[in-house]
Amino acid sequence: MKLSLVDEILIAREMKNEKTVAFVRFALFSVTSILDSLSYFGWIHYTIVPTSLITVGLDILFLIFATIVLFFLFYLPYKPYLKFFTITLDYFIIGLMIFLDPTILKGNGLIYFIAMTSAMFVFQFNLLRHSKAGTIYGAILAFIYFLVVSIGLEDGYPFDLIPMIFGLAMMLGMGYLTTVSNIEMVKEANAKQMMERFLPSQLVSEFYKNKVQLEPGGENKEVTVLFSDIRSFTKFSEQRSAEEVVQFLNEYLSRMTDVIFKFNGTIDKFIGDAIMTIFGAPFKRDDDALRAVKSAVAMIRELEKLNQKMVNPEDKLQVGIGIHTGEAIVGNIGSDRRLDYTVIGDNVNLASRIEGLTKHYNCPILISDATFKQVAGKYSLDDGFEIREIDQVVVKGKSKPITVYEVICFSLP
Repeated sequence: MKLSLVDEILIAREMKNEKTVAFVRFALFSVTSILDSLSYFGWIHYTIVPTSLITVGLDILFLIFATIVLFFLFYLPYKPYLKFFTITLDYFIIGLMIFLDPTILKGNGLIYFIAMTSAMFVFQFNLLRHSKAGTIYGAILAFIYFLVVSIGLEDGYPFDLIPMIFGLAMMLGMGYLTTVSNIEMVKEANAKQMMERFLPSQLVSEFYKNKVQLEPGGENKEVTVLFSDIRSFTKFSEQRSAEEVVQFLNEYLSRMTDVIFKFNGTIDKFIGDAIMTIFGAPFKRDDDALRAVKSAVAMIRELEKLNQKMVNPEDKLQVGIGIHTGEAIVGNIGSDRRLDYTVIGDNVNLASRIEGLTKHYNCPILISDATFKQVAGKYSLDDGFEIREIDQVVVKGKSKPITVYEVICFSLP
């Protein structure tokens, strides 16, 4: 089964953090091996109980284990199941040290505190892996480890055991919730980052509020589709370097995106210098068509501002915008690894054809009769535009003529 992009990221992060844990493990055992060896030969004294040969032997054994794990991680392909092996050995090694190392004090009920602290120490390391399975496995081992060490070395203070069991269970539970929360946060951040490229922030919030899923599938919905395209952009591009063209396009598309998002439009896709926008998906409103027209007018005004930066008058650009309202298939279309939230259908093609007619009629914005019926009576001159019928035409792919209307933009008072 193919993994999702987020799952691949989590596995890659798990591998990196596994190396981090291995480094820390190796450094820890290296330092303790050096200190215990120096203490054994009498060169330093840092423990209450003198270091014995058993302590030094355990240190060397643990250091060998840490070195082997490092070798596996850096010279062999990483396998996710390796974490279960290392978690098991970590608890086994720490338990072996507590049972056999004479420098570790265990009297007066201290063993419960040592068992709980060491169990949480290893468990916290495991949280770096960001693995739910690894966290659950580590929590089970931590609990078993705590009971084995506490009961195995119990020295007459059983009343301390019960509250520590509850305390350990609470901390293990919080660790699992932290892991799950971090994984969900990564997934949500990835999905939100992807959606914010096409949706205004308020719609993204509504997306999560309504728990809309980014799964393959679609439905028939009435939407208003807006197509915009820069006229004679090929000629404009030929007169400039690739860097200048890209820089201009980035600024142009950024400005148009801000305008579209202002009117809660959903950017379907960028097609070179063309923009395909949806109003009415993912969430339908009564004023979808009106917002599409207002967005088109604002885009024309924004282009005028951009043209003012042009040094040569002949460099000034014009756009054509076509708008049509009708039913289309709306949804996430693609594979399980790559989805596009888009609309498809005959009405989408019609919106594109209407945009193409703007060149023939030499006007910036044309809308269909279906769109006009939804905006008629809902706008005024204060909105900065007027609409007039311009012609009845038969567009490519249609046998019956459709009525098209021109949206005339004028300066606001």
